[in-house]
Order: sequence, then C-alpha cells, then structure tokens
Amino acid sequence: MNTPRFPGKSRPDFVYAILALILVAIATARLIPTYRTFTQTYDEPFHIACGMEWLDKGTYNYEAQHPPLARVAVGLGPYLKGLRSHSLIDATEEGNAILSSDGRYWQNLTLARLGTLPFLWLGCAVIWLWARRWFTRAAGVWALLLFLSLPPILAHAGLATLDMACAATVVAALYELMRWLEDPSWIRSLWLAAALSLALLSKFSSIPFLAVSCVTALLYFVLVRGKGISVQLRLRIGRGLVIACVTLVLLWAGYRFSLDPVTGKAEVQQSVDRLLGKAPFLAKAADKVLELPVPLKRFVLGIRHVYIHNQEGHNTYLLGESGMKGWWYFFPVVLAVKTPIGFLLLAIAGLLAALLRWRVLPWQMALTALFPIAIFLFCMTSRINLGVRHILSIYPLLALLAGHAICVAFEKRRLVTAALAVLLAGSVVMESWLAHPDYLAYFNQFAGRQPDRILLGSDLDWGQDLHRLSVRLGTLGVKQVAIGYYGTADLAQADLPEYRILSPLERTPGYVAASVTLIREHQDRGDYGWLKDYQPQEIVGKSIYLYHIPPAP
Repeated sequence: MNTPRFPGKSRPDFVYAILALILVAIATARLIPTYRTFTQTYDEPFHIACGMEWLDKGTYNYEAQHPPLARVAVGLGPYLKGLRSHSLIDATEEGNAILSSDGRYWQNLTLARLGTLPFLWLGCAVIWLWARRWFTRAAGVWALLLFLSLPPILAHAGLATLDMACAATVVAALYELMRWLEDPSWIRSLWLAAALSLALLSKFSSIPFLAVSCVTALLYFVLVRGKGISVQLRLRIGRGLVIACVTLVLLWAGYRFSLDPVTGKAEVQQSVDRLLGKAPFLAKAADKVLELPVPLKRFVLGIRHVYIHNQEGHNTYLLGESGMKGWWYFFPVVLAVKTPIGFLLLAIAGLLAALLRWRVLPWQMALTALFPIAIFLFCMTSRINLGVRHILSIYPLLALLAGHAICVAFEKRRLVTAALAVLLAGSVVMESWLAHPDYLAYFNQFAGRQPDRILLGSDLDWGQDLHRLSVRLGTLGVKQVAIGYYGTADLAQADLPEYRILSPLERTPGYVAASVTLIREHQDRGDYGWLKDYQPQEIVGKSIYLYHIPPAP
C-alpha cells in the first residue's frame, strides 16, 4: 500500500500552521465563558463521581457501562484542587457533593469541564495532520475553521462528559490505522495500539465505530484494490496480533491493572451447586474457577451492559413521539436539524468529490469519505437514540471532506464556484457566532421556530439553564416559584427564591418554571397538561418556560 504523492506537498508554509493554531485559540476562548453560564447538565455529576472514585479510591464501581478515561479527565481538576470522594451510594448525589465542596460550585464545575478541553485539541491536531498528509494544508485550515464552528462540537467540548473524548480518540485511532496501512513498521504498530486503547477507554461506542471502519477499509481494498492485497494483508497479520496484545495491556492499565473474580454473584454459584450438587468434587472445582481473579472484567462487563442497554432501548423523543426502541431515521433527522446547513452542503460536496472519482483518487481520500458513512449507518441501527452527541465522531471526518470541497472549488478557477464555497463556509461561522453561548440547544433553519417538537434531551434541554432561571427570577423580584426541572442539579444550592416542586396534575397559581422536556415529553400521559391553557411569559435561556399563572377564579 504505497503512499502516493499528494497535491500541495511541495510548498511547505508555516503560515497555515499559525492559522490553525489561531483557530484553536479562538475556539478555546469562546468555550471558557460557557463554563460559568450553564449549570451542570444531566450526566456531568455522574461522570465526575466515577472519575473521582478512580482517582481517590483506586476503584471503579459506580458504573461499568462507560470506561474510565474521559471520566478520570473530568475528575482530575477537582482532584488536583484537593477535593475527594464523599463515599455516597448514588453517583449523581456523589457528583453533586463534589461540585458543592468548599461552597465553590462554579470553580469546581469549571475545573471538571476543563478536563474535556484536551480532547478538543486532540481532535484538532488529528484533523490538521490528516489534511496535511492526505489532502492539503489549505484544506486543513478550512476543515479546522468549519469543525471549530460547529455548535455540536463546541457544546460537548465545553461539558464534563464523554462524547468529545470519543469523537477525538476515534478519529485519532483511524488516523493511526491509515498510517499503519501505509507503513506497518513497529513504531507505527505501537502508535496504533496506543490510539486504539485511548479510543476504547473513552467510550464503548468506539468499539463498533472502529470495527465498521476496519471492515469498510478491508472491503474497499479487496473489492477495489484487490490486486496483490492478500500478500499485503498476510504481511500485517503478525503485527496485528502484537497490536492487539499491546492494546489489551494498555486497556488493563486504564483499569489500574485490577483483578476481579470471574463472578461474584451468589446466584451463579448457587446454580453451580444445584447442577453439580451430586458431584462435590466438581462443584468445589467450579467454585474455585469462579473465584479466579482475571484482568479486564470491568471492561467486559461494561460491554455486556451496553449490549443489554441497546437491546432494551432507552426512552427518547422524536417528532412529537416518545419511545423506548428508537427509530432508524432518528440520526438522519438529528444530523439534518442540528448541523449548520452550509456545513452539510460542503460535506456532501466533499463526499461526492471523493466518491465519484474513487478509481483515480488515492485510497486515503476514499477511506476518508467511507469512514463517516460506515459509522453513520451503524448508528442508524442503534436503539439508544440520545442525540447528536452519539454521532459526534463523524464530524471531524466530515470537516475534512468539507475543507477538501472548498479547495476543489478554488482549483476549478471558477469565480462562482469559489464564491459559493466561501459563502457557505461564512454562513457556518456566522451561525456559530450567533448561537453563542447556546451551542447545546442550537438548531438550524430546517427545525423552524419550535425545535422542541423535533428533539429534546441533550439536543435542547439537558438541565443547563437553571442558573439563568435563578438570575432572571432575581431580576423580576420573584419571591416564590413552583419549579418543574429536568436535570440533576441540587435545587437547594441553586440560589433560587423560595420554591416548591411543580405538581404535574394540579394547576398552580403564581410564577411557574418548567423545563421544556417535562412539558413535551410527559404531556402525552397527562402530566403538565394543564399548562397547555397558558402561554409562557418568556423562555429562560433555551429550555425553561416561565409562566405567571393567575389566581383561580
């Protein structure tokens, strides 16, 4: 798999690198103010608690459904400050206790959210390296400009969650896979093992993302570049086994080289006793086997939990309906309404530019187009439909293709084509600036004026506007409020006026604040249906409706 010559390699120019660094610096500066604008989102305290447990106690028992790397990253800032575990049973309560430590909620939340920033920088570095090697430096600058203007990227890069880490480490692993396919040396093999372990330790969804990408690459080489491919693949099998072994060791290191018994469940041991009760020697031997310590049990258990979660589904909302099993068209709708239209058009143009000329283009460009398609198609099969954050991993690759499309437009030396490409890129940047700081609740023009009729949850209302509500109620001089809040923040610590929990069934006079998720998602079963008779006085932020209900006649 020889590396062909790519355009733009003969003119190295440090100006492009400086522009890339400026773009990253601007994006970072845009994120910092959001740390103190938004209250914790629904999942943040849970992840912080899990990361703190790993750092402080050396255990990882709160939840196995996600691996520890990104959680440790968001727990590291509070840990270095001197905060420690409170040993509470519930992880969300534990996270809230950590955030409220020393009475410095906003400082602690900021330190946790800073843990996600390095993953944004990693994603940017990979985009730059990818474009510089297989496209052009100009394409890399355009790709970074577009990537760092995407509201979904800026939203999740500013939260103490796992999705930005997954997106960055998946694209890093794919980059190292491409490098290894070019040159399966021992150095490149070790780099690939390290990148794979980072991705697998960030989020378990990286496993199917990387698997479908590898299958796609294999099919491409067999079907399109079949001549001599069997010999080349045989040369890589031995090094592939080494990569697998090194990756497993690094994964085990991510779990602190912990050893756990094969099973600690008493019911399983009782089943063995029932089956082998008449053969005490075999029963005793089976018990000994079940008690053997093994590595990576938490990793395997986590994969099993994700599989069960996907089989059972997850309650979600789409186009006015709630469901447990999801919809095959959920992620196409999400991509269509949560992504700037200009970016969508440029990415489609880049995909077509790569795929329509697949016979003459280098295989690296073809795989750049095929990888996001494979990941997206896999996501459409998932029953866990929880928002754009679950397809965040395709955005770095789409940004590369969009940057490539702009460069192709300039190469054609047609003023109209080049002007249209720049106009589309400018529209993405403009929408990004207009969306600030509400990147999480961003919707494009396709969504219309009521995006809450399309999506909820982490795409619109994730509990982020509670602080804004507190400030607004103070400005209005409100003394009492009934609140229906969709989130995990401790209301007692939210600097609210005297409050009570809003009844979902009984009309409540006075000021009423209700999260849009509660209003939309629960009205189909009658909860909060009485609010339909009233218009909100205003929308606080993007997600909390504020009413003033007159007294009963």
